[in-house]
Amino acid sequence: MSRSLRIALLGACGRMGREVERKITGAVDLRLAYRADPSLSREGGAVPCGPDLAEIAPGSIDGIIDFSTPEGTRHAAEQAGRLGCALVSGTTGLPSECVERLRHVSQQVPVCWSPNFSLGVPLLAAALRVAARMLPADWQIEIEEIHHAGKKDAPSGTALRLAQTWRDERGGRLVHGREGMTGPRADDEIGVHSLRLAGVVGEHRILLGSGGEILEATHRMQDRSGFAGGSIEALRRLSGEGPGWYEWETLLLRG
Repeated sequence: MSRSLRIALLGACGRMGREVERKITGAVDLRLAYRADPSLSREGGAVPCGPDLAEIAPGSIDGIIDFSTPEGTRHAAEQAGRLGCALVSGTTGLPSECVERLRHVSQQVPVCWSPNFSLGVPLLAAALRVAARMLPADWQIEIEEIHHAGKKDAPSGTALRLAQTWRDERGGRLVHGREGMTGPRADDEIGVHSLRLAGVVGEHRILLGSGGEILEATHRMQDRSGFAGGSIEALRRLSGEGPGWYEWETLLLRG
């Protein structure tokens, strides 16, 4: 029988961290070796969440799953390099400097960062890529995302990733909402719109249209268990891989 995958969870006291922990403890092939959280719990007040990653000895874990803050992700990248273990991060709202730090450490260890670890969004992005290649040049795109009222960043990282998928194939420029006398819509616009409502986990809608028809595709998360399960599956697939930057879409679609 193979050894369980030993996981260090960063951001364990947050909503996503608690969901990841629940799934890890329910899996026979996984073991939560360390849990830590540099911040306060959602309910308020300090929560003892285990040792700092810097206290973990090399060889004690197989990978880090990070759902924390930009500061926590920087720390996770530093420690993954020190420990020589895989790193999966779903922290959103990262500044470019933090993403570059993740890319830098991917020269030493396997790294997968994604703003959305659902199973459906990579399929949505793959379909959008095909559409961008096949549709005539006069087709236009609008992207709408809806999240819970407590989300701190806007637009969502997933909406930006979907917009970039379209841009990679056809170019264009992002337009974040519209207000006032904006004039006619330019052909190169990629409209991105953010909505916030209490109780919404996450929804992304893509509208593609020309003069004669509209194509609509929607991905809707029912709860956070999908994100948690995807991040764990990403770590499973990184296990045994060499150093490098691995896209979640690529890891998932290659089977």
